[in-house]
Amino acid sequence: MRFIKLVIISLIVLATLITGLSALFPSTVIVSRAMEVSALPTQIEKYTSNLKEWKYWMSDLKQNKVVWVGDTVKISTQSINLVSKNENSATFNWVAAGQRPYIVKIEWIPLQKGIYVIHWSFVQHVKWYPWEKFQTLLNEKVLGYKMESELANLRDLLLQENNK
Repeated sequence: MRFIKLVIISLIVLATLITGLSALFPSTVIVSRAMEVSALPTQIEKYTSNLKEWKYWMSDLKQNKVVWVGDTVKISTQSINLVSKNENSATFNWVAAGQRPYIVKIEWIPLQKGIYVIHWSFVQHVKWYPWEKFQTLLNEKVLGYKMESELANLRDLLLQENNK
């Protein structure tokens, strides 16, 4: 009987510690990357705000089977659709299976004549559940690296287009 009490009390204390520790993590996680490019704003808009153009710079669209359902692109266990766009930004809803949706924003900000900063951000809102909070620890490592390489692909594509 003592052993059972010890196990139950230990599990309650452990669950409380894990939940308390996860409460220290923010409920909104933002991963962002930026890169300077030499291009016209119309070129940047063409490749960033139109999902059909992403295949030229986004490796997931190049390497995986892509299915279009209306304005939504489905890649493996993910779906992406355009929410809004204006003259210098585009916002998307990006949903990956088993995760809360991301709000993805790509902005192109003029730095000087002919040079823009492309700022790409993933924003995810999670609930208080410890497993969701701990999962967000990986976002910076996994998404950050992927975003840097995809932005480099976009920069190279824009540079190649300018040199034609």
